[in-house]
Amino acid sequence: MKASGVLPAERWFFAFALAVSLVAPFVSCGGNKSGGVAGAGGGGPAGNGGATGSGGVTATGGTTGYGGTTGAGGAKPTGGVTASGGATATGGVTKSTGGVTTSAGGVTAGTGGMTATGGSPSTRTGGASGTGGATGGGGGSGAGRVGGACQGGVAYPAPVLTGSPKLITKDTSGSANDGIYEGPVWLAANSVLLFSGVVFINPDNPGQMLKLTPPSTVATYLANSGTNGMAIDGSGVVYACSHKVQGIVMLDDTGPTLTTLVSTIDGKHFNSPNDIVIRSDGTIYFTDPDYQLGDRTSETGKKGVYRLSPSGTVSLVDGTFNEPNGITLSPDETTLYVADYASNAVRTFAIATDGSTSGRKEFTSVRSPDGFGMDCLGNLYIASGSPGTVEVYSPSATKLGSVTVAASTSNLAFGGSDGKTLYITAGKALYSLDMNLPGFYY
Repeated sequence: MKASGVLPAERWFFAFALAVSLVAPFVSCGGNKSGGVAGAGGGGPAGNGGATGSGGVTATGGTTGYGGTTGAGGAKPTGGVTASGGATATGGVTKSTGGVTTSAGGVTAGTGGMTATGGSPSTRTGGASGTGGATGGGGGSGAGRVGGACQGGVAYPAPVLTGSPKLITKDTSGSANDGIYEGPVWLAANSVLLFSGVVFINPDNPGQMLKLTPPSTVATYLANSGTNGMAIDGSGVVYACSHKVQGIVMLDDTGPTLTTLVSTIDGKHFNSPNDIVIRSDGTIYFTDPDYQLGDRTSETGKKGVYRLSPSGTVSLVDGTFNEPNGITLSPDETTLYVADYASNAVRTFAIATDGSTSGRKEFTSVRSPDGFGMDCLGNLYIASGSPGTVEVYSPSATKLGSVTVAASTSNLAFGGSDGKTLYITAGKALYSLDMNLPGFYY
């Protein structure tokens, strides 16, 4: 680790065989071009950050070819989707026999996983980056960003925004202003949705991690987690913003427990990290307003947007936002979207191959922009907190429409068996909206 505050941590890989059987409908993540690359289920993780495979996953869910991959420091499974053989990767990451099992209790990791023996805990399975643009009027999707139901080369229709969100659950305990739900993320391998419940109590606004088992069963998954926004990487590992530790944490499903990846920059604690997105090469981008700082004093003296590289180096993307909030990536991972809640603004940054950012631009103006969602065409779904709506914009910043939800609409994530359910948090309530096209899981 190069940055102060980055701690070693165990990381967990899923067994290929069970992962393919559970994730078959979601294996090919969409970028923004017609064409695409081989399905993620056919290939192993390439050490250079790109995912290829000689086989792939067929439309019926079966696999073809051996599915092994080679690359600089990459991994080559001995039997395609069989996880009994270990894999080694650059940075000293060793994969043993592992897997994921689904039980009534929710998300349970297998006996194996990832052991970081010398590499960075933030080094993760890479993916393939697509190129090209997308339009809000429908079009093709290529391979790119991981963590979604998007398939390369599929012509998706323009989003239909005339549906009405359905209430799944609502916490009616306490006053209407004592908390909020945040940060939904869909776990396709287990068909559950994780989200955070934050309570506004000093000194540090405690929170818990909740789990939805569709259609409507909600239970506490991890008490006193202190989490907010969450994301999932290409290997199925969940990462979260934690105002409890003032940093980024990684979820170990076997506990479940949380391990801190980073909590400082230049020896100074972050304020209260709010939202997070992960590029296919393992680069993490996150926002750090001061909403859940509570009684603590800001050590950085700024409300920043940050980048955590796969090697563990933290760098400032922008320190001039009034209140940075939602953050997401375009399907081809060349554009970073960031909300400035207090300025009613959504801004973009261009992303270079090495993950660095430049060229800040004003994308659009939305009242109280909070969290984001992203469909397979690259259309941006913005949770507009004050009016309580979801505002939808094409990649060219053309407004496509809006959906009325409820007061304090906060965060969004696609999920469900086909990726076409848009989960929405608003106040201390969780809603679902049926969509005609899929999107990304956080």
